[in-house]
Amino acid sequence: MTFAAQSRVINGFDSVLPENLLPNRAAWAPAQKGRDLMEICLHLGAHRTGSTSLQMFLNANRKTLARDRMSIWGPGRTRSGLFAGLVRDPDLVQPCDEATAERSIGRIRMEISRASQNGMRRLVISEENMIGTMAHNFRRSRLYSQTHPRLSRFAPAFAGHQVRIGLAVRSYDNYWASALAFRIKAGAAFPTEADLDRLTTQPRRWRHVIADVASVFPDAKIAVWPFEAWSDQPAPQLGALSGRVLPRGLSGNGTTHNASLTAVEIAEIAMERGHTDIVSNLMGRRGRYQPFNADQIHKLRQDYATDIDWLIQGSDGLATYFDPTGDTSGGPLDARGRYDDEEARLGQTG
Repeated sequence: MTFAAQSRVINGFDSVLPENLLPNRAAWAPAQKGRDLMEICLHLGAHRTGSTSLQMFLNANRKTLARDRMSIWGPGRTRSGLFAGLVRDPDLVQPCDEATAERSIGRIRMEISRASQNGMRRLVISEENMIGTMAHNFRRSRLYSQTHPRLSRFAPAFAGHQVRIGLAVRSYDNYWASALAFRIKAGAAFPTEADLDRLTTQPRRWRHVIADVASVFPDAKIAVWPFEAWSDQPAPQLGALSGRVLPRGLSGNGTTHNASLTAVEIAEIAMERGHTDIVSNLMGRRGRYQPFNADQIHKLRQDYATDIDWLIQGSDGLATYFDPTGDTSGGPLDARGRYDDEEARLGQTG
């Protein structure tokens, strides 16, 4: 069985939610044909894979992209109430949340129709919280374990439209380290040895996340690229996501935002909190914050290499893998060459 065969279907949409917790079926009506038909490009992140850099790039080039008939929704739009009731922990969804979710679905469909009537032909939505949150990943010690039920709540909003999806993947040692650093800066506790062991041995992989995405949007074209090569290159990420040659005159490519914290920066936070043992452990370290030991890093990188091999081999037909290091789609990631040579530079970016 491939990773695609994982879920049941309710009225044409895959879901693991009970019937009464899914948005009203009236909201799932297909979009009008003709001029209202839009291509929806969903950038799902993931967190700590350069999503902020891409979002800043999209915002900076909004006018130029609009002239190319491309509309942009970033966190400033999605988190201002547009996705209310939809970006919700599925374990906490109650029937009372459904009225809010249904209104949001109706509003999203109305805004898509309005954009189409204004001459737009594709809508790029960049919102990494659609597949889950970093906080939930750490609570469950799982990599986006709610991807399927979370995306199932959004599916009705895009019914009837063509959907393209983009997802960046990152080596697990650096992904978890970057996410931990982000959470520590926000006030979370430092990880214990037991925490790091659980993250090292947790069973979820990027290929499971991709399979979850494909099961909710079986007709979507899914593009996947490695963070290690395009971390500071939002323009080719947008090209892979949209499947288009981008217009000239775009600015901000090669710029990074929300970079991962360094060991020195984490040591400063530890000092402020009185964790002298952590400060001593981090003293003299250069580069990014990395709490995993050598054995854990080796295991996490091997897991990532297995995922990359799965993507190279065709990902069970679920996704197209873009290999920027080889300037090809579906070619090998040069893990012994460019990846290692550039690791120190690339690891600093968010």
